[in-house]
Amino acid sequence: MNNQELLEIIKQAAKNKTKILHLFNKRLTNLPPELFELSHLEELGLSGNQLTTLPPDIAKLSKLKVLYLSNNQLTELPSEICQLSHLKLLYLSNNQLTALPFKIFKLSHLKALYLNGNQLTVLHYNISKLFNLCLLMLNDNQLTTLPREIGKLSHLEILNIDNNQLTILPPEISKLSHLKQLYLSNNQLTALPLEFYLSNLEKLTLFENLLPIQTDFLKLVNQPAKIINYLTLQILKEKLGEEKKYDVIINILSSLLVVTIVIILLLLNI
Repeated sequence: MNNQELLEIIKQAAKNKTKILHLFNKRLTNLPPELFELSHLEELGLSGNQLTTLPPDIAKLSKLKVLYLSNNQLTELPSEICQLSHLKLLYLSNNQLTALPFKIFKLSHLKALYLNGNQLTVLHYNISKLFNLCLLMLNDNQLTTLPREIGKLSHLEILNIDNNQLTILPPEISKLSHLKQLYLSNNQLTALPLEFYLSNLEKLTLFENLLPIQTDFLKLVNQPAKIINYLTLQILKEKLGEEKKYDVIINILSSLLVVTIVIILLLLNI
């Protein structure tokens, strides 16, 4: 789409006070200032373009509830996006984002956040301020840890962290009492927290990790309690084994100490 065609669409949207404007797959590389004068917009679709930056003027679209920015080439987001206080759905999948704006927590009405397919290495603790989130997509990033504060997302129902580099989960993840689906495949997990229990969980994927579990159990994705119980049992067995080894070592050392004392006493008598 050339610039003239785009301006004509924007002109018509302004005239009709359009609330929904979709500009998907138009090969857009930049956005004209006129677009941000459409202050009545509630939904803007810009996915599937070639955008590398998002102008700060995005803040002018203060009534936005839905914003599609997936499948572009964004490397960062302007802090002004955090002024869209009515935003409920934010699609940022398949870009090149390495971090989120620090004030992302101001989007307190956000219900769904799609961040999959980016280059995130850290998820900041202030994600916990998005307390209305029901869906969080973090799959296909480079996360090695999750902040403990993630446990404060009390309304979260779907959490996807497939295809990252997680080695451990924070125990606080067990506080996600409304969580129904948890995706953790293709990470580097060696264990789950002992406190791991999610009463409403309906689906759990743990394929391609370093967990002490048979593949047959991993296939029970719709029976998460069985997977969790099996892993918990394995962890307890491992800990018990370690304790037994420790007891054996202590006993050996105690015996050696007694023998040493006896030898010393015998030598003193001589």
